[in-house]
Amino acid sequence: MSKYSLNADNFLRTLPEVLQDDPRMQALASAIASELETLAQKVQFAEIYTHIDDLDETMLDALAADFKVDWWRPDASVAEKRTALKASWYIHKHLGTKSAIETAVADYLGDGKVEEWFEYGGEPYHFRVSSKNNASIVAQYDSFMAVLDVVKRCSAVLDHISAQLAHSQKIYVGMAMKVAKTGAITCEPVDVSDVTLLTDENGVPLLDESGNMLTT
Repeated sequence: MSKYSLNADNFLRTLPEVLQDDPRMQALASAIASELETLAQKVQFAEIYTHIDDLDETMLDALAADFKVDWWRPDASVAEKRTALKASWYIHKHLGTKSAIETAVADYLGDGKVEEWFEYGGEPYHFRVSSKNNASIVAQYDSFMAVLDVVKRCSAVLDHISAQLAHSQKIYVGMAMKVAKTGAITCEPVDVSDVTLLTDENGVPLLDESGNMLTT
């Protein structure tokens, strides 16, 4: 065992030599060293910030009162209380800002987006919140609204909380091609000035069996 460990034996080594031969001082030092060793093993319980996930509900409630977590809900689950306590230090530093609202959205709704009025053409000092986590909107609504009333500016007004629905499916696209060839038929003019019609003695044109006029 290291000579630097916080145990009873090492504590006893700090007893001045002038007192080490006194039985009464040895008995007193032994009792104190034993208590100091027990106390040293509990030092980890003083590490509050790094052990929030290990604290019991009673300790969480006490810390919420100490750190003035005004949106604290005593009836919330232990998980919700831990989430609220972790976010409280950042939120207190950014009260009244969009960042504080975004932190509340991230902690209570899981994901989401905060838009200020000038980003969507709303009324001045209004804002809106949207999230894809529909289950959290329902389950964490009361907790979220409690923290929202504290972190937003008094002049800010929430228009609504929107649930973003997403759906994906396969789309099949078909294509057909038709190839055709086109052509043009033209007629050239015919000179009929040299054509002589055959006629009978009365000047009536003679016809063949198909009814076409006979020419020379």
